[in-house]
Amino acid sequence: MFQISKGLRLPSVRLVILKNMKNYSDIDFHGQRHVLTVGIDLPMYEVSTTRGTPSTSINLKEALCEKIPVHYDLVRNIRQQHGSSVISRITVENIYQGLRGVNTMVRETSEIDPKYGIKYRGLTIPEVITLLPREGKSPSAEAVFWLLLTGDIPTKEQTASLIADWSIRREKRKDWWSGPGGGIVGSILQTLPKTTSPLGKLSVALTVFDSGKHITEALKNNALNYTHWEYMYEDSMELLATLPAIVGLIAKGELKNLKEEKGDWVQFLSECLCNAFDISKNNKKALMDFLRLYIVLNADENGGVPGVHITEILGASQSYVNQALAAGALAYVDEPKNGTISEYMEFQRGIQRIFGQELKEEKLRNYIATLIRRDKLTGYKEAEFCDPKYIALENYAREYLPNDFGVQLSQTITNILTTMMKSTKGKKIHPEQTAIVAPIFQFYGLRDMKFNQVLLCMSRALGAVASIIWARAVNASIEQPTSKCTYTYLNSIQRTGGKHTKSIQK
Repeated sequence: MFQISKGLRLPSVRLVILKNMKNYSDIDFHGQRHVLTVGIDLPMYEVSTTRGTPSTSINLKEALCEKIPVHYDLVRNIRQQHGSSVISRITVENIYQGLRGVNTMVRETSEIDPKYGIKYRGLTIPEVITLLPREGKSPSAEAVFWLLLTGDIPTKEQTASLIADWSIRREKRKDWWSGPGGGIVGSILQTLPKTTSPLGKLSVALTVFDSGKHITEALKNNALNYTHWEYMYEDSMELLATLPAIVGLIAKGELKNLKEEKGDWVQFLSECLCNAFDISKNNKKALMDFLRLYIVLNADENGGVPGVHITEILGASQSYVNQALAAGALAYVDEPKNGTISEYMEFQRGIQRIFGQELKEEKLRNYIATLIRRDKLTGYKEAEFCDPKYIALENYAREYLPNDFGVQLSQTITNILTTMMKSTKGKKIHPEQTAIVAPIFQFYGLRDMKFNQVLLCMSRALGAVASIIWARAVNASIEQPTSKCTYTYLNSIQRTGGKHTKSIQK
């Protein structure tokens, strides 16, 4: 079943994932066992190979140093040889639809494949879950960040090195999040009105967090532009290392009696969350496995998504990394557009209030038919394929939460809804990941769904920071498209008879 090219390291592995696979298999890479937890109903395909020569350094900054010159040459050559080549043709309809689906951006960390969903550095979600080193039963956040930043699948040693690095950096910035009143960040959060949303608190916390000292020093000393990424890297690592504590302070104004501060990102995050919420010791280990999976699945997103786009624009400018993330955080209030975690949970609770714990499928089917007629479907979208993120989370729920009522209700709703939409309207409707992740969060004691939106934003910070570092490394240009009013566009179309022109005259 598995084909491994001879003489190639882990990142160049090619393996075949079989359709409708129900039995999981172990594969051994360099003495490490990786469990293939791939969703069912995925078409057969071959794993993509990561690009370039993998670095052997266990220092992330050194590994990145090896990548930058190679990529810089690639970008320079493609611009020299193909600078006038046409990538996309933009129509009037495209402009008024917000350029949806039009290729107008460059994002090295990930991209959306129309068939397999998001790919991290060319790897699909099932591949990422399979190949990344694990902490517990799921891949670690540090491992996916290494992948997003370098394009390499890290070894166990490389991942452990990054975990240790973030632990040290977190300790150095302890005055910002620890101590009476929650440190500097906590004391500021406590002054906010009680009506401030969790995402609003996150934006404030990121804004006040002093994570720009290195890049400030570079600008003050007139450091050469091509070295700015090194200073941005240092600032970014300090911010990422401390981010779980900031999230914990948003959940609870002060972090007391933390037992473990030197674990991996999610271990420290779970310590902060257990400090804030009523999470049992029995659930803590399972919660960490779930959070690692959730963070890996949401570590990056299409560059056109508002929160991601805002962060990337500011990151390419002279803004500090914390300011870029703070601005983008506010855009996650309605992410995804088809229903946030909070909105789906309210949708499901509404059904529970109507039918109680004793659900009769026929009555539920009639109720869903009413929702279809009213076009009130939260957490679902019309698509050709099911999102691999949802499949991964549903697999997790099937294995570890098979008897939870909330999960079972979500799966029942999904089965009824997708079947009815296909038979009555001929549409392929698939669930967003929110449809399954909301009841999982609830099961583990994270019942504040608006707070859980912060965890989504926290996850996306990994890809955002990786993109910001790369923007500085290649001295990426800031987006500066030209805007025109409707009348100017109309006059141009009438003047040219609707024929394509290179640009509208200023």
